[in-house]
Amino acid sequence: MDNVVPGDQAKLQIGVEPAGRDEVIMTVGGKLGAGTAHRLRTAITAILNREGVRTIGLDLRRLNSIDSTGIGTIVIAQRISAQAGVRLRLTAVSAFAAHLLSTLGVDVMHGLPPAHLSTAALAGAD
Repeated sequence: MDNVVPGDQAKLQIGVEPAGRDEVIMTVGGKLGAGTAHRLRTAITAILNREGVRTIGLDLRRLNSIDSTGIGTIVIAQRISAQAGVRLRLTAVSAFAAHLLSTLGVDVMHGLPPAHLSTAALAGAD
């Protein structure tokens, strides 16, 4: 059986690694948008269904494209995570994503430092 991934879906990479007793880091790279956001939602839902996870860190350093659907997915995932008692936070972002998230005011509410800091500081934020 071939392992074919349709168009935009092949452009989103998601990895999950443990980062402590009750935290995981989800690395998201490539293109997060209307054609791929459902994959991020599915991955976050799977983590929320695990026992013992209290924090999900999103590492967006490898993200090179994000549209309004992708941003909306992150914002909604943060709200759903909070309702489930899990903290969803951004641990790092690409320069492109940092600029966009700060322009929209989404950066600080997801754990990044205020936008007046340099892009270099944003890229390694925790």
